[in-house]
Amino acid sequence: MHHLCLCVLLASLCIACSSTAKRASLPPSAAVAASEEEEAEPEAYDPWEGYNRKVHAFNDFFVRYLVTPFAKGWAVIVPGFVRKGLTNFFTWAYTPGRLVNNLLQAKIHGAGKEVCAFLINGTVGMLGFWNAAHDVFALDTTNEDTNQTLGKWGIQEGPYFELPFIGPNTVRGTFGFVADIFMQPQAVIIPVYIRPETLWQRAAIIAGIYAFRAMNNTSHDPDAYENLVRDAVDPYSFIRDIYLQNMRKNVAD
Repeated sequence: MHHLCLCVLLASLCIACSSTAKRASLPPSAAVAASEEEEAEPEAYDPWEGYNRKVHAFNDFFVRYLVTPFAKGWAVIVPGFVRKGLTNFFTWAYTPGRLVNNLLQAKIHGAGKEVCAFLINGTVGMLGFWNAAHDVFALDTTNEDTNQTLGKWGIQEGPYFELPFIGPNTVRGTFGFVADIFMQPQAVIIPVYIRPETLWQRAAIIAGIYAFRAMNNTSHDPDAYENLVRDAVDPYSFIRDIYLQNMRKNVAD
């Protein structure tokens, strides 16, 4: 993700690629079993493909010619440890959403990890800029969001639905994304402390935060998206299927 939130798209794609690489290293029998399991997964329900392809073309242009160039420039200007610290800070600041969704799914162990990591990184880690929970205690955060919670509750994912700037999603995931926004710190900080005069100003500030986060995350590997889709016969269906596969695995875990 969640995730302007194209970083969510890039993160989900990288996770999927990682799982593909792990499957390739399995023994032949295990690899065949993994392939059969993937083939058994439901096909994409994409009744709005015409619309989705248009939005995908826009998002593809946005990533290639805006996010990636800015991310490369940001990587040249800002040292790697600072960019990594910013990524860690955002992960720390967005703990409430992950914590709530762990609790809503009765994942007590995951909720405990989130609380411990939040306390450690908020103190020893200097407001999350250093991921001390991982580096010192080998404690990782979870990736729970409202989309996964709704899936756990039995709500169907609905049609595939690609959103401008945000990227791959489903109807269920779209509602989940909106809910996630209200559990993020900017939903409280902006109206209480910044107090923009209009709703449009508030939306612009939130969009700016997402844009900055996406650019900073992309700066760690600016060519990840291009490398991923370079050999795809149909990049749209390739990204759609990877997203759905990864999302369904997260719901099922």
